[in-house]
Amino acid sequence: MLFRILIADDEPAARFGMTKALAQIECTIIEAADGRAALEAIARDAPDLVYLDLNMPVMNGLAVMRALADGGQRRTGEIIIVTANDDVASAVECMKLGAADFITKPFEIERIRAIARRNARRVELEQRASLLQDQLDRKSASGSLIGVSQSMRDLMNLIERAAPAPLDVLIRGETGTGKELIARELHRLSGRTGPFVAVNTAAVSNTLAESELFGHVKGAFTGADVDRKGVFEQAAGGTLFLDEIGDMPLPLQAKMLRVLQQRVVQRVGSGKEITVDVRVISATHQDLSAAVGDGHFRQDLFYRIRGLELTVAPLRERPQDIPLLAEFFLHRLASQSGGRGGANAAGGLAAASGAAGAAASPAPTVRLSAAAIEAMLRHPWPGNVRELQNIIERAVILETDPGVIRAETIAPWLRLPTNNDVAAAQDLAGKPLADIEKQVILSTLNRFKGHRVKTATALGIGVRTLGMK
Repeated sequence: MLFRILIADDEPAARFGMTKALAQIECTIIEAADGRAALEAIARDAPDLVYLDLNMPVMNGLAVMRALADGGQRRTGEIIIVTANDDVASAVECMKLGAADFITKPFEIERIRAIARRNARRVELEQRASLLQDQLDRKSASGSLIGVSQSMRDLMNLIERAAPAPLDVLIRGETGTGKELIARELHRLSGRTGPFVAVNTAAVSNTLAESELFGHVKGAFTGADVDRKGVFEQAAGGTLFLDEIGDMPLPLQAKMLRVLQQRVVQRVGSGKEITVDVRVISATHQDLSAAVGDGHFRQDLFYRIRGLELTVAPLRERPQDIPLLAEFFLHRLASQSGGRGGANAAGGLAAASGAAGAAASPAPTVRLSAAAIEAMLRHPWPGNVRELQNIIERAVILETDPGVIRAETIAPWLRLPTNNDVAAAQDLAGKPLADIEKQVILSTLNRFKGHRVKTATALGIGVRTLGMK
């Protein structure tokens, strides 16, 4: 965040004292020794906050305020008048001309800081809203990705470069990070004219998996009353999204490999091969390298689907995006309710960080309090963007304070540090790292009921590494 403060005072000692008082605030300090220099700095630098001394040579503070009022000069921030006790009447006149407040000399350091912090927060919210609107304006109505963190900016750039390429893509990321949205964005930017077809391979019944993927002919099995296209044929000319491909059974993986290599499918019950022109985008929350090592995923299929690999970072690793995403969902809710917010707005949001029609969203009538945002920044977000979306939806419905979502409203759904967490951390202090590591591994194994792949994935290590611990 860029936050600029102008200190206009003819006394060097006063400027030095105020600059020192503001050392705790992340900001750029601009100084002016008289009223004319202050006017020039306001026009040139558009400071977000101005401390304007009332008694200065060349032009005093009142003359500066009159010049600003008469000239209609654009100001982006508050002007705080600094005055002696006997000049309160002039300070009040300055406020009539647009000053936000006044302080008297000798000023209280904490009040100076409080004013700066309040304005820094205002500027942060304004810049965040501007970033959000810029992103919404840049994206077409058919889809968008929201994020200002470096990892999201890198991902967006990679998506734009990779979309036109003929390579199949593997998207890796935790549940709820928006992998399907990324797949849709790749399809949207690819130039392919066929449809986008999504299938969750983990939800497909083993007995019907081949029929779902490759289709069947009439009479192929009981209940096959008509010929049916599989998802590969349905996605002809477009994109097929295979979600949670890591959960695909091994026998089906072998048949999937043949289809991906030859781009032909054979419907169940038919001896005829059908050529398909389809781009395949796969997604998983698992560490497929570990699954290959553990024998749960074919190595040749892994290399085949990973023509290009994209990784989306979990929300806890990109906290800069949390307030922006929260505001995005508030915009979506406002759009769906005609700007009113509330219970009728709670359905139908995209399950990740962007969706159709966002650019037309009206400004939300409900905002997040600063305390609510701080609480959200401390939450680890195990459910990622989907969890954030759900919390915003519930909060808009249940909040009783009009116009603002309070920290107290969302607190029941957030995991914040507790006294038990602090005590647990203190219990680990002084223990050998090897013992702590063993304790964490055993605890994670217990959580996943001994499942080694899930444990290794959760800990960010390979299954072989897990076996050596």
